[in-house]
Amino acid sequence: MTEPLQVTWYTDPHNIWCWGCEPMMRRLEVVYADVVRLEVRQGGLFEDFTPLREQWARMSGGRWTESVRAFFEAVSSQHRMPMDSDRMIDQVDDFNSTWPACVAAKAASLQGADEGWRYLRALREAWCLDARPIHRESVQTEVAGEVGLDVAEFSKSLEDGRAKAAFEADRAESERLEVRGFPTFTIGRGEVTARLNGWQPWEVFEEALRQVDPGIEGKRIDATVESVLDLLKGRGRWATREVAAVLGVTDDDAELLLEELEGDGKIQRRSVGNGLVWGLAPLAVPTLDRTAVDRLT
Repeated sequence: MTEPLQVTWYTDPHNIWCWGCEPMMRRLEVVYADVVRLEVRQGGLFEDFTPLREQWARMSGGRWTESVRAFFEAVSSQHRMPMDSDRMIDQVDDFNSTWPACVAAKAASLQGADEGWRYLRALREAWCLDARPIHRESVQTEVAGEVGLDVAEFSKSLEDGRAKAAFEADRAESERLEVRGFPTFTIGRGEVTARLNGWQPWEVFEEALRQVDPGIEGKRIDATVESVLDLLKGRGRWATREVAAVLGVTDDDAELLLEELEGDGKIQRRSVGNGLVWGLAPLAVPTLDRTAVDRLT
């Protein structure tokens, strides 16, 4: 049996370009689950945000939050994942580093790969969709409880240094491979490898997979309301762009299917920034129901 294709994602929970990679990550989870093995490394975007904050303040005449808001909105318009930029800005007054959220993500991963993946997704949603200050340990712990982690063990791994040590190991790997920005992906099997630096649309990412393995085949997911409903049953909240990526259709076609389900009263929408988020009523914190996902095969 052929070894799965190895995809390693160098990331940071705060990084909004990484949030834009979620459509392809969900496509990997559903369409390529049997042929791709995905691993995550926390690279740490900013140890100290102060110098950049001061630079933006000088450039904007002291109105640095306006510069950050404009950056958030520009990035969101490019990758088309919804972000609540206005409310996110309200949470940055005491923000000094992305590293605490990275350490929290490693604390979750110490409970298992699936647990770590589920927590990382929830942490990104908490920041980009709900504008919660994920740099604060109180919020990190709340999210751990919301996704079903052992909260006592989560807190213990933050306190005893195990999570920090795991993060430092990820950082050391990032430095060894000269990962300078996020997202960065390595894709490979044996001696055949590829590397993607920076955000790419899911269609471009998939081409990179085929460069390493021209014969790679995923599951076919029919573009039907039944398939979309099963997706939403399996993984909490979805952006329109994510549904489109898994089905392999345009955003407009995905939205038509979602609107049909909404019209039937089966799902709800929520406007976030310049986009929409969809989920079963009421919209819930994401959990992974593997039986619902299996029905898509």
